[in-house]
Amino acid sequence: MEGFPPQARDNKKNKTREQQHHIPDELVFQILTRLPVKSILRFKCISKSWLSMISHPKFIQTHLHLQSPKLLLKTDGSPVSFASIDSENPNPYRKVLHCPCEDPSAYFQPLCSCDGLILVHVRIEFDGTRSGKSFILWNPSNRSHRRISCPYELPFFNSLYGLCYDSTADDYRVVIVSHEKVTSVAVYGLRNNSWDIFVDNRYRLYVSEYGAAVVNGAVHWVMFSMESGLWVIVYFDLVEGKFKEVPPPSSWKEDDVMNLVVLGGFLCVYIDVGERQIEVYAMKEYGNKESWARLFVIPSPSERKCSWVHTVPSSAYVMLLCLTKKGQVLISIDTRGFGIYDPKDGTVLRYLGGWMPIPYVESLVPLNEGV
Repeated sequence: MEGFPPQARDNKKNKTREQQHHIPDELVFQILTRLPVKSILRFKCISKSWLSMISHPKFIQTHLHLQSPKLLLKTDGSPVSFASIDSENPNPYRKVLHCPCEDPSAYFQPLCSCDGLILVHVRIEFDGTRSGKSFILWNPSNRSHRRISCPYELPFFNSLYGLCYDSTADDYRVVIVSHEKVTSVAVYGLRNNSWDIFVDNRYRLYVSEYGAAVVNGAVHWVMFSMESGLWVIVYFDLVEGKFKEVPPPSSWKEDDVMNLVVLGGFLCVYIDVGERQIEVYAMKEYGNKESWARLFVIPSPSERKCSWVHTVPSSAYVMLLCLTKKGQVLISIDTRGFGIYDPKDGTVLRYLGGWMPIPYVESLVPLNEGV
């Protein structure tokens, strides 16, 4: 290169070589957001710029929305050990997770999840008549957790639990509905680490092993309306501090057993219409009663095309959990195992193992304690 001294020519060559090997930040972003949490956490040590990028809310949310659902199952082993199963490849591989524990006598029960955070009920027996109760908000992917004390003495067998992200406050909320003499609602905010208590006596609880459904930033349950005398779909409005109703499908009959689930981002109800035949409906436009549409029907046990690893009694209850990327539905069978239902061909493949499967996703959502 004429006109350049030798040292300048060498510097220009080195700079050109560095430019050729430089990976654009946007491409790095796209690559890293598709990796497992365990790998991403290692990359925090690469540089300050990578640490800043990985810790940014945009990165955390992008990574979150690319994840496939997993199942967390309670096992028969250690009271603090859980099995994590990949919904896309459930049978051959199980990852063991350990909930943070300081007392070996504690009993842990996963209740629900949101954005990779799992709400766990903790009970410690002091003697034959008393027990201490608290909660742990736990992210098993990045091993962070937050201990949460009970707002008051909760009737565990007459309480409903939910966990959601409140976009209006940019905060995660734990919502607990309980009933003794009155229907009380306790709302915990992760950001300020405090509880707010509300009372709304217009509804009574329908307590079962079927979980809540989180849609549109709110936790939904099936509850009994004292005004209409009917079972209704309700959610707790975090801004106004009261319950509101969502209209059910027009095909729902008063004596039908109705449960809720979220499939593909839609609020869904599934109804046992008799002989364990289940009809599944989705609200395609949230809040619009006319938008309810039937998605599929799970036939009665005698008519299902099953590939059971173990036999299942015809009386077994089926609980819908979540939708996989392949369009299959993960189901819980009598809370003692899980299966995969394929709406396209009507087949059910069942796997044994674990109690009360809880769907969750891997996430980088941080908690302030126990990292």
